[in-house]
Amino acid sequence: EALARSLNEKGAVDLGFITAATGLEQNEVIERLNHHIYLNPTDQNWETSDLYLSGNVVEKLQQAKQAVQLYPENTQYYKGLQALEKVQPERIPFELLDFNLGERWIPNRYYESFAGKLFDQPTEINYFPSLDTFKVSTGHNTKIDREFSVTPKSGRTTYGYTILEHALENTAPFFTYEVEGAGGKPIRLPDNEAIQLAHQKIENIRNGFIEWLQELPINDKNELENLYNNTFNCYVLREYNGSHLSFPGLEKKALEIEDLYSSQKNAAWRIIQNRGALIDHEVGLGKTLTMIVAANEMKRLGIIHKPAILVLNANVNQIAATYKKAYPNARILAPGENDFTPAKRMRLFHEIKNNNWDCIILTHDQFGKIPQSPEIQKEILQNELDNIERDLDTARDLGGDISKKILKGLEIRKNNLDGRLKTLLKDIEDKKDSGINFKEMGIDHLFVDESHKFKNLTFTTRHDRVAGIGNMQGSQKALNMLFAVRTLQEKFDSDLCVTFLSGTPISNSLTEMYLLFKYLRPKEMERQHIENFDGWAAVFARKTTDFEFSVTNEIIAKERFRHFIKVPELALFYNEITDYKTAKHIDLDKPEIEEQLVNISPTPEQSEFITQLMQFAKTGNATLIGRAPLTSQEDKGRMLIATNYAKKMAAD
Repeated sequence: EALARSLNEKGAVDLGFITAATGLEQNEVIERLNHHIYLNPTDQNWETSDLYLSGNVVEKLQQAKQAVQLYPENTQYYKGLQALEKVQPERIPFELLDFNLGERWIPNRYYESFAGKLFDQPTEINYFPSLDTFKVSTGHNTKIDREFSVTPKSGRTTYGYTILEHALENTAPFFTYEVEGAGGKPIRLPDNEAIQLAHQKIENIRNGFIEWLQELPINDKNELENLYNNTFNCYVLREYNGSHLSFPGLEKKALEIEDLYSSQKNAAWRIIQNRGALIDHEVGLGKTLTMIVAANEMKRLGIIHKPAILVLNANVNQIAATYKKAYPNARILAPGENDFTPAKRMRLFHEIKNNNWDCIILTHDQFGKIPQSPEIQKEILQNELDNIERDLDTARDLGGDISKKILKGLEIRKNNLDGRLKTLLKDIEDKKDSGINFKEMGIDHLFVDESHKFKNLTFTTRHDRVAGIGNMQGSQKALNMLFAVRTLQEKFDSDLCVTFLSGTPISNSLTEMYLLFKYLRPKEMERQHIENFDGWAAVFARKTTDFEFSVTNEIIAKERFRHFIKVPELALFYNEITDYKTAKHIDLDKPEIEEQLVNISPTPEQSEFITQLMQFAKTGNATLIGRAPLTSQEDKGRMLIATNYAKKMAAD
């Protein structure tokens, strides 16, 4: 009971509080609580068993072993070590592991060994993190010049070492050749034969790597197995039980509720314990009240001092009213749209900075008008620049073995970043005494309602020909959010530091899951050697290439990420930060939807037009659908025209 009170009133295990509440000596409290609490050797804090025995338990076990070796007389360290040994995830044996060629966590020497066997000669492979590029260096022989090379109709032969680079990066070369077009003007067409051959050879190399791994000596297999398990299969999910939370000051009568749902309490406890989360609750489960009580509890417990809730324009008044109803005595700032005019904005920013608000409620648009810290932007650019400098040093040391293209790419990227950094430094100097940015306001936690509105975050990828990859350019709105999140993560030296709330965090794009992790788990992704989308896709996705007829009746290569691999480990990584609940999870009394599909028969006019449209698609006779004859250029898009007419006809 005293432990529950400590968690409710302090948010953590506080032995001083528990001893005062029970009248027992500290040693007796520790003895009585026994396996309910453990001493964390990294920070000397006492933790509940559900906290200590969850998360990256593989890393925690190593820390416990080191502590026991250094301090063998400390029985608490040994108790923690024994408990951690019992909760270790079941190791995934080498035979059951999914591998992709080019995964960044695999030591480079394995790729070099594979390449040496592939080409029958010593091969050096260098990886440049700042460019996320592999460079293969080797000589020439029959395998490189013929077996694994591709010679297009036009241009130079692409040799085996370049094909291997594509295989490592899971890309493919794109070949074209020149023909005479209309009016005698030269045009370039895809060399589909060469493209298809390159895809085939790349696929053979990638499959060959998987087969080669199976033939490795047992020591190498054990090393890869341990590396994989320590990197990805290292988590134990924590069960968050917020039943002990009493939410002092919460006016349940005013809210016309008897109590919060257990799902709301558990989600609030997760946020409190981790300084953030992704709350993926179905509509109707009370996400609004969850973030309100979580914000208030974190403030009450001293975990944060000035939370901000970001909401849609349509919801801001309702959420502000709910907060005031839930906590009538709370000091809330919820500025109206008129308060964000340029003339009033500076005064408002000073109000945010200089007052001890319990919560600040802003719309997404209002938040977008708050300048972000140029220092955090400078730090991000400087880190990139440092990485490039390291890669340049490596490239120069390797000398002639590195192509001019790699060096040129590094130099261009360095110059671009240098320019951006100088501009930013000048802006910092110019704006030193003008205005207030997000970092200076003192906001130390963000609750982002409908966070999927910020999913359009910029990212880089070589897979620009993959269908459904999303918009790589991103939006300024999402970039602004990333800078704010990074500001908080830098302040607390931790992942999360923000709470995203959405009923649809991932809807229809593979990149959406990666971008969630980019926002919320940058440190953990770095530990997994994942620096960008391509690095993430190399680990968790599998790409296929199909050759299909286009709408213009040409054979084209269609690249798609067909499915996820390492799904259990990916699910663990997602669920570590996500509180997912549906109405069924909490037995919410909700009427079932009665669905009835109504099939509407086409009108006689539509039936006649469908027949004519089918004839048009076959013959290209545009007069059948009431338009002028197609030009030769228009005829290439005949099926697009037919689809457009069919869509309009169906809507009539």
